[in-house]
Amino acid sequence: MKKTLFLIEDEDLLCELFAEYVQIIPNLVYLGDARDGATAVKKCFELHPDIVIVDIRMPEMNGLEILQRLHEHLPETKIIIFSGTVDDDSLRLAMEHETDAYIEKAYGLDELKRGIEYVMLGRKYYSPGIMRLLTNYQMS
Repeated sequence: MKKTLFLIEDEDLLCELFAEYVQIIPNLVYLGDARDGATAVKKCFELHPDIVIVDIRMPEMNGLEILQRLHEHLPETKIIIFSGTVDDDSLRLAMEHETDAYIEKAYGLDELKRGIEYVMLGRKYYSPGIMRLLTNYQMS
């Protein structure tokens, strides 16, 4: 069964690369992107994507606020954070809002693809750096 995906990212080049890259993922329909938080939330409420990829640092509304709104209004939508921002507060909020995947941008598009594939199968996914933080977070 095909899944729909929407990207929330403010970097033009990354949006363009991603639009091309997702074509290699079977059973995935790319719905497009939004480059600021307010537009992103509006489009997600209209499109009801199965999966949303969101960056944390976004203009007009940060990714964690977007995550909270999507979690409240579109609880069936799977959320993947794809961000260069990795800190304890972001991780804590992501876990509180049941993020399905958290992937550091430093790991690149292949790692993001792996995360998308896991989420499409109903599984959680965290890149290696996030796993280290989670392990430390859970131990403290």
